[in-house]
Amino acid sequence: MKNDDLIERIESDLGWRKKEVSNLLLLENEDNQLLIIKSTLLLLYSHWEGFVKNACKTYLEYVSNKKISTNILTDNFQAIALKGKIQELYKSGETLTLANELAFMQNINGTKAKIFSVKNNFSKLEKDKTIINTKNNLSFKVFKSILTIIGIDYSDSIDTKCAFIDEKLLGNRNKIAHGNRIENSDEGLYLSINELKEVKELIFYLMDTLSEDLMFFAENELYFNSNQERTKVYLQEKSENIRRKLSNPHL
Repeated sequence: MKNDDLIERIESDLGWRKKEVSNLLLLENEDNQLLIIKSTLLLLYSHWEGFVKNACKTYLEYVSNKKISTNILTDNFQAIALKGKIQELYKSGETLTLANELAFMQNINGTKAKIFSVKNNFSKLEKDKTIINTKNNLSFKVFKSILTIIGIDYSDSIDTKCAFIDEKLLGNRNKIAHGNRIENSDEGLYLSINELKEVKELIFYLMDTLSEDLMFFAENELYFNSNQERTKVYLQEKSENIRRKLSNPHL
């Protein structure tokens, strides 16, 4: 996968998702407002989870296709490579012996010298949750964990919006998806159309930010351990930009 292919796939996936949500909101009027709010919440959450999952898996597939030795990649890629070995050790816990421990250490050393790889067509394996797992319930805690997994960790800068998104988007989505009856008088659930638009703008901003970061990391090869100083500077600047953006009361 070339850099242009990565950009095209991420931008294309982001574009149609944002268009669908925006088009649905355009149908809102006084007669159907509650229906549009419920429908848009479900669609927005679906595209939020779907984009995060697809974009991150596409990025990991991109790095995998580079055929790079794991020991010169950043720590997150080394951790991904070790994930399967750790699971094997956990499964053998009841019969763990010194021989097993030594074999595990040899596996660790061997893994570092191997080429980093994920499954073929990893980004298209919808049911594969071995590395990127949204838990079908993409809370901010899970989202921050995924950022760490892919090596783009500016999670503290989004903390101010965690409760807002978990309550307004995830909480309401779960109530709707579970078949609860929703009335205008249900203050514990009902969102105004303006609140919904605020949620939409915040989710779109986070999706745009993730998209930009993945493409920047790929283009500038920030997955290499040798580029960690540049990565640190970039993430510090990014964190400050996000904090300033999220301090806007209308976002």
